[in-house]
Amino acid sequence: MSHEKWLVTGLTLTVITLLALVSALTWQLGWSRLAIATLVFMLSYPLVWLAWFCYRFWRDAIMQLTTYTQVLKEGERNLRFKKQNSTNLLLELQKEINALANVNYQEKQQEQILDSVLSHILDAWSMPVCLFDERHKLCYRNTAMNEQVQQPMLIGTPAKVLGFQFNKDSFQHAQFDQGWQCQSISYSYHNRKHWLFSALDVSQRLQQNQSITQQNLIRVLGHELRNSLTPMASMADTLLSADTLNEQQVRLVLTRIQKRSDRLLTFISQYSQLSQLPKPKSSWFDFSDILEEAKAMAGEHCQIDFQGNSQCFGDSLQVSQVVINLVKNAQEACLAKASHISIKIYYQQNEQIIEVTDNGPGFANLDNVLTPFYTTKEHGSGIGLSLCAEIASNHGGQLKVANRNTGGANITLSWPISHSQ
Repeated sequence: MSHEKWLVTGLTLTVITLLALVSALTWQLGWSRLAIATLVFMLSYPLVWLAWFCYRFWRDAIMQLTTYTQVLKEGERNLRFKKQNSTNLLLELQKEINALANVNYQEKQQEQILDSVLSHILDAWSMPVCLFDERHKLCYRNTAMNEQVQQPMLIGTPAKVLGFQFNKDSFQHAQFDQGWQCQSISYSYHNRKHWLFSALDVSQRLQQNQSITQQNLIRVLGHELRNSLTPMASMADTLLSADTLNEQQVRLVLTRIQKRSDRLLTFISQYSQLSQLPKPKSSWFDFSDILEEAKAMAGEHCQIDFQGNSQCFGDSLQVSQVVINLVKNAQEACLAKASHISIKIYYQQNEQIIEVTDNGPGFANLDNVLTPFYTTKEHGSGIGLSLCAEIASNHGGQLKVANRNTGGANITLSWPISHSQ
């Protein structure tokens, strides 16, 4: 039974019950039947009128509320209740509903503005983006997505029809496979779950990174080849220009060239395989061999002094590259005068410190001196110091540069002696 029928039945029973009570009361008082009938007839009219008024009041109010809520569901926001008499008991309720409708209308307008702004922003993106609702139906796609997926993407179309596959709370599409980085993000909107699917084209970025890596590899290897082959050629020229050849001297020069060549070949092989420094194989070794090699390659016009402990901890191959680069940089900085280089190895709080100083002009720009490929030299490559810093970092340490107060540069490398492998 509907609420309206319940109300009619209740009002009818109420009127009948009141008239029955009046009849019973007057009968007990000894009224005659004519008097009782007359009284009941006189009371029937106002009671029926009152019941009808209550019914009309309820029906009009409910009908108005029902009509208003239905219109609200259909999206109409401009409807308002008619102004009722101030004695109407529903006046306050009407005011509250009107106020609520006004707030709802303003919120809806704000949502529409935000949706419009968001749509314009997403449409301007070159990244394909689309939205799916809780039933996996398309509720938005930007222009880039529509162009990338080679079929019409109509709003409301199921994801499967569009070629999307849903697996493990994320969407996938065959169009976005290699060279694309896809992401699915779930979120709640109006207490309903939605998914945002986006795809980023990384193929061009990967190609650019690969090209940059190859260029850097060529620069580093070329730099190391020049640093090693130039003094090796100088030692060979010295032998060839000598009037008399001493067998011991020849063996010494050839041995140094062989050692330097072996170190260089090993370094180039490891670096070219990884396009970066290999993990250091740190151990204790005698620094004297690297020192003698550096002195031989530096030549007669470069004085190299050594202080400290000749036992060094680290990867001997990478440490050798550091020393060769630092000696070469110091020589290039002291072209106008004889170069004087000092190398010192000492330990401080379980750290090994290698300090190299020279008598050159110092660094012109300390802020950028460790930036890869940055150089102030006319024919420089900007690789030497950045490679040394990378080797120090590879050992778990760091490289610091500074200018001495008395002139010249000061370079300090430090790393822990017990650096884990």
